Amino acid sequence: MDESYPDYDDTYGGKPLKLRPLPSFDQNGTSEHKSKKRKKKRKDKKSPCKANTATQTIIPKRIDYILVYPKEDQSDFKDDDDIEDFKKRNELRRRFHHAAREQEGLEIRERDMGEKIYVLIHCPFSRMCHEAEDVNLEMPLEGAAIPKKEPSGCFDKLKALFITDNEVDFISAPFVVQKRAVFKGIDKPDTFFSPALRSLLVHNILINIDVREKGDKDSDFRDSMRRKARSRLRPGLSRGLPFMLMKKVYTDRFIMHEESPYELEEDDETREIQRTLSRERGDFDPTADPREALHRTWCRSWKFQPLWKIRNYFGEKIAFYFGWAGEMASLLWLPMLLGIAIWAYGLYLSVKDNIELNEGLADLAQQRDDLIAELRQNITLYNRTEDKLLYQNLTAEAQEEDSLFSGIADKSLEILEVFQTSFDSAVTPYFALVICLWGTIFQESWKRTHARLAYEWDVDTYHFSEPDRPEFYGTKEREDPVSDLPDWYYPFYKQFLKFMTSFGILIFMALLVIASVLGVIIYRVIIGALLADASSLQRVLLSTVAATLLNSISIMILGRVYDYIAYKLTDWENHRTQSQYDDALILKLFAFQFVNSYASLFYIAFFRGLTAKDGILYLGEKYEDSCGDENVCMPLLSLQVFVLMIVKPFPKFLKDVILPWLKKLLKKCCCGGKNKVADVEASKMEKSDFIRKEGSKPQLGNFTLGEFTEKTIQYGFLMLFSCALPLAPLIAILVLLVDIRVDARRMLWMNRRPIAFIAGGIGMWFSILDFLNFAGVVTNAFLIAFTAQWSKDFTTADRLWVVICFEHIVLSVKFFIAYIIPDTPSDITLAKRRQRYQIAQIMDKAETQGPIQN
Repeated sequence: MDESYPDYDDTYGGKPLKLRPLPSFDQNGTSEHKSKKRKKKRKDKKSPCKANTATQTIIPKRIDYILVYPKEDQSDFKDDDDIEDFKKRNELRRRFHHAAREQEGLEIRERDMGEKIYVLIHCPFSRMCHEAEDVNLEMPLEGAAIPKKEPSGCFDKLKALFITDNEVDFISAPFVVQKRAVFKGIDKPDTFFSPALRSLLVHNILINIDVREKGDKDSDFRDSMRRKARSRLRPGLSRGLPFMLMKKVYTDRFIMHEESPYELEEDDETREIQRTLSRERGDFDPTADPREALHRTWCRSWKFQPLWKIRNYFGEKIAFYFGWAGEMASLLWLPMLLGIAIWAYGLYLSVKDNIELNEGLADLAQQRDDLIAELRQNITLYNRTEDKLLYQNLTAEAQEEDSLFSGIADKSLEILEVFQTSFDSAVTPYFALVICLWGTIFQESWKRTHARLAYEWDVDTYHFSEPDRPEFYGTKEREDPVSDLPDWYYPFYKQFLKFMTSFGILIFMALLVIASVLGVIIYRVIIGALLADASSLQRVLLSTVAATLLNSISIMILGRVYDYIAYKLTDWENHRTQSQYDDALILKLFAFQFVNSYASLFYIAFFRGLTAKDGILYLGEKYEDSCGDENVCMPLLSLQVFVLMIVKPFPKFLKDVILPWLKKLLKKCCCGGKNKVADVEASKMEKSDFIRKEGSKPQLGNFTLGEFTEKTIQYGFLMLFSCALPLAPLIAILVLLVDIRVDARRMLWMNRRPIAFIAGGIGMWFSILDFLNFAGVVTNAFLIAFTAQWSKDFTTADRLWVVICFEHIVLSVKFFIAYIIPDTPSDITLAKRRQRYQIAQIMDKAETQGPIQN
């Protein structure tokens, strides 16, 4: 590399990066990269020493954002269309760099790393301040610390032992550049904005950059975002970073984690040894390594999550998800203990009934043995044929029961029967009542927790002005009612037709799910009829167990297929903003997952056993789909819910835990004794290697969407079928605790760092949870009345009265609980009033200052 390139230090430590200045592009879109050797020689001839002395400066500035594009040359393309696309990409990149540098004041340098060019972006402090003011970002005020309330009662003192957050909260106000002196830490520009906030503000700048130039509205450029030639560019729509990524001007973008020496260790055992030694020495500085500090508090399953640290590192949007998941895990302990007690009671009754049944079977076996002995004597004395036949049959039956295989099969079926029937007992309705009321208590508790977190994180009044999605296109023009400028929009009737089409496809996919459920049912019934004379173990394995596994696999496969379809449909609907796009996608995914996950359960609960006398599909009486001798379907429903709650999280556990562990194990086996040498070399990793390593990590993707979808389905199992599985709270809390820690590790060490987006809460998911709470009341009422053994002797009229009474009682109590519990804690309401007064006093007294000097 040419020594005249300026050095660039991102303040992460290590060697400074030598960065390439931005290349210029000629009219043909050809970069200066291809002629760098010729220019280097020309420069060396003119001034062999001047370049090194004039430009060799250390710029200790942080890398806030990184863009990536591949090395390309016009000679790499043969097709005219590819060459034209190459020129357009270079032209757009030139415009984007120029706008970022000249209009937005960003500092951009490029780094040549192999086959890719890394564009390293730094935002000066003055530009960062103006962007914070533009988005109404709230920052803490100097000398306005909010004193923490000391724990008073025993419960508060016990709770304090498990708290991991020790951050001091400050009264915050929307940042104003001219009154910046009143804000805490303004005299330290390097640390005033946290790294997460810096990246967020730079991201906001980049997505709002407009790369259009004069004449673009009348050129082909206005149509470049759409495949159809008739699409037009809306005059108010900027062409920022999302548009650049869509047009492949940049192939990637990411921000970097805080560098940590613990990441250099590939072996978990070595890393844990280092952590142990560091704790014993007491030399760990959490401010110098915030990622390791977050790991040490977040990955401990026996303490509360450090939500403040999560928010400061990953942003409010992700922190609210973990806060919601932690709230549910905390409140599930009481239902879990109650469910275990109820299951233990049901297990006691089931074991007791099984013992009585075995005693009866033992008496029958003894009678059979006595009959065999008597027949043996009769054959000896009389030698009658009928005695011989009966003796042979009874002897064969006794030998089959005494065989090892038959004994294991019978014991397995006996255990399965005891396990299934243990969930349905006389106290089932009361547990369903408790879970339905718990759902309301959880929602109200989360409202209060959300109000507290939103106040402490200063997002209770946050409003983000979204730019249009780059994929959005308008087909008609109108005058904007606010700016009076021409505005391209997409007519509502066209979007409504697309919504109806998407709804039709959703209905079709739901019918496909129902068809798959019916297919599994038909398989189970036919196999059960064909194996009527086979052993009981074969019937159970090939019919019941196989059908359950087939249903679970079908649910997962159809879920993957519909995820793809849902994304494509939402893209096609042409939503204007990202929040509208996300809401539409959430509704599609949840609606389908609701049908996909619960269809088989609703069939078992309410429709199985109601087949006609001619059997399923009128194949005959022996093909009737019943629920056993007494036609009680609750044990089968309990088993199905149990299997689904265990199987559903398994693919994620396989991907996030088992596969990484197998990769590390394979690497350890292959490398053998080279691990120690590799670690020593890794400790000398240069900053360019660190950037490349961060870029090679997998993206986190839409983390909150996937996690909320998964947890909401688990929440649905808990609320809709609680009376069928008292162990559901136990399974849910175990899945939550494991999943939170797995997500913590992969977000800190395995995945790229996400943009720390600000959010005011969990959004539409709260309404979906409310729907599940209401649906849970209705479902549990019908389960108690029509499926549970508790009501097996009731008439149809009595069962309907049970449904009506249960619904009215539970809904009345739920509304009463929601009414008496305030959504916002009283101390937060008072703190908000006090904060508004103090902010007004401080800002009114603040002196106006001049421009910021970088």
